[in-house]
Amino acid sequence: MWVSIAIIIVGTEICALALILVRRYRQQRPNRYHKSPIAGDIFGVIGTGFAVILAFVIFTAFESYQKARDDTGIESVATRQMYSLALFFQPQSRNQLQGELICYGRAVISDEWPLMATGDSSPLVDSWVDQLDRAMVTDPVTTTKEIEAFNTWFARSAERQEGRRGRLAEAAPYVPPFVWAMLLLLFLVVMGYQILFVRTTAPLIPQVIGVSAVAATMLAGIVVVYVLDAPFANRGAQLPPSRMTSAVMMMESAYQADPATIPCDAQGKPKP
Repeated sequence: MWVSIAIIIVGTEICALALILVRRYRQQRPNRYHKSPIAGDIFGVIGTGFAVILAFVIFTAFESYQKARDDTGIESVATRQMYSLALFFQPQSRNQLQGELICYGRAVISDEWPLMATGDSSPLVDSWVDQLDRAMVTDPVTTTKEIEAFNTWFARSAERQEGRRGRLAEAAPYVPPFVWAMLLLLFLVVMGYQILFVRTTAPLIPQVIGVSAVAATMLAGIVVVYVLDAPFANRGAQLPPSRMTSAVMMMESAYQADPATIPCDAQGKPKP
């Protein structure tokens, strides 16, 4: 979060300093160039172009951020539903499936969530997914109720997998490097044009305030894209694992067997 704030403050100060230096340079060499009569019109065109592109990028980045938030909810709800479906199986199979679901949730919170800050997934979570699939395939199904629960289990498992897949997909940067280059280039063009045609005869302070306001506004828009582009990184709007944490707490409180039989520790790592 502090990096995002620092980008705005430092960038604004650099633009203000550049204005002061250019103004001083032009005062010493007054015949180099003068303010063009159509400079304001040109500035309006390039400023509008930057605003349109920035608004579009912010909108798409926000959609990606919102999708990541929705996917975390889908995954946690599906995990809780799978836990409830395990109640329809024999006690031994029920305890095994519920214990592994608890371990899955713990591993997501403690291991995979920090890794998503850099767009990576967790091999530990993958291992619990494999164990859940193997346990369900080898589980004996005899009654009609168990058959119905068996079919519903795999439907909820597909939802959980889709939620996790979407969550991991949104953890990777969404805005391409080319778009970042275009945003930075347009920012430099807009600010450079405004600084280049600074008025040497007008008071300094109002011009510095004006340039700082424009720079801060544009940088704030770029920083919004920077923050939303990585929903699981600590850039100021990090998505917490609160939904999965609630699901794990619910499953732990409803676990009917001895908690010591859960096959993992508090971080989701398998017990030796």
